This record gives sequence, structure tokens and C-alpha cells, in this order.
Amino acid sequence: MRAFPRDAQLLEWTGIDSVPVVLHGKEPVRTCWAQIVGLAARLAPGAVLPADPVARADAMGLLELIAGEEGLGWNGRLAMIHASVTSNGARGFAPQVAAFLGKRYGYSTAIAEGLRARVMAQLATLAARLGSRSYFGGEHPNAVDIYLATFLTPLVALTEADCPKLLPPLRAAFATAAEAFGALVAPELLAVRARMFEHHLPFPIEL
Repeated sequence: MRAFPRDAQLLEWTGIDSVPVVLHGKEPVRTCWAQIVGLAARLAPGAVLPADPVARADAMGLLELIAGEEGLGWNGRLAMIHASVTSNGARGFAPQVAAFLGKRYGYSTAIAEGLRARVMAQLATLAARLGSRSYFGGEHPNAVDIYLATFLTPLVALTEADCPKLLPPLRAAFATAAEAFGALVAPELLAVRARMFEHHLPFPIEL
């Protein structure tokens, strides 16, 4: 997401025009999800990622499926862009926003044709890896659960009570992603999301 005008000072300070941006001490600015998770895991050993190297690598692979290039979040944005392009801005993002994000995410009609199949495979993989557990972290959530809960947000129908400060144009854009992919989200994954927002993440959601 591109930084809002109120973040001009952040842009001037860091040279980064998108969020999230994480600063820690005098260390380099972190913007990539992998960098941010790695820092959090270092600051809270065992709480964010498993200590076992094999389990940690597995968790990072699932995070890539959610937050990485062509992951759930990426594909959700492409769906919103596609809705705008195919409706001349009547749905999805406003045309100027869709044009900007289309360049950033490499949108094309050819890429859009495969979105549903990719998202279906990603969600099925996540549901299979979750199995019967309450969380991907087992009895307690880890970074995979946090990212799943937040990145599923555009794929579910958001009410005003869920996210009261969400700007109407963005709410309308999110609705197009929910229309495209919402039915593909397994109940088990929705249950993880519900538990996360009930017990571990701030609610109502602020975007």
C-alpha cells in the first residue's frame, strides 16, 4: 500500500513510499514481510517463529504463500485492480489508483485469468497444512496465524462494525476481492481468523 499524504515525513525520512515500515534502533529500515518477521522472531525468540530450523523454514514457506509475491495478498490486490479495469472504474479501485497499483503488481489481463485457480490452490494448501489444529503454531498462534488473519481480511465481507474507519472507496474495492475469492476460504481458515481477532489481534480492525 502506498503511503498516504500524512506519511510524507516518513517518506522523506526513510525513502519508502509504502507501509508497513519498521525501524528498530539504528538498524536498516525494514519494509519486506520477511525482514519484519525475522526481526520480530529475534526480539521474541520462539513466540513468532519456531526455534527448530526445519519448522521455521516450513513456517516461512507458508508466510510466503500468504504475504509474498503472487501470494494471497498480492492476488487479492490484482483482483481489485482487475475489477476496476473491467468496469471502467465502477468497481474495485478508482481508475488512477488501479493504474498505479497495476504497474506495481504487474497486472495484465493474462495474469488476471489465472487468479482464481492460484488462490484456490493457495487456500487449499493452507487448509491442508493447518489440519485439525487450532492454530498453525499449535496451541498458541505464531506469525503464520497473524498474517493469515490479516491477509484474509479483503477476502471476507467486512461490515462497518468490523472496520469502522475503512474509507468507502477502499471498502468497495475490498468487496470485489471478497466476491472473487470469499467462497474459496475453508471454514477452518475462517475459524483461525475469528480466534485471532477474538483473542490476539485488535478489534475492530483499523485500516
